[in-house]
Amino acid sequence: MQVCIMKPLLENDKLVCAHQGIVQLKSDKGKDLLVDDNGVITESDLMNSPISGCSHNILGVPKPCTKIVQIPPNALSETLEVNGERVVLEDMVSMIMTDNGVPLQLQGSQEKSLELDK
Repeated sequence: MQVCIMKPLLENDKLVCAHQGIVQLKSDKGKDLLVDDNGVITESDLMNSPISGCSHNILGVPKPCTKIVQIPPNALSETLEVNGERVVLEDMVSMIMTDNGVPLQLQGSQEKSLELDK
């Protein structure tokens, strides 16, 4: 038996854009799988999630990041699905892009992991 350890993105994690805008995480499809009492974030939970407080501007004109627009397949678990949706992996959030083409950052990663028997 092989054990697979992964770190799913959870709804209490803090994701920000490069300009410190905060991604509003809400587990909908992933709420049926809890890790430390928090729902996991699936692809559809994260896609189009709003971003608030982004300070990005171009030549003094505000152009804030407003939502998530791209989640590459390798940012999603190959083995873990909830309600038919693949789970977003914490270690891969820097590959996920905002509508300004800016990668995300995870702030204050918490100690967590999910062990699965393969």
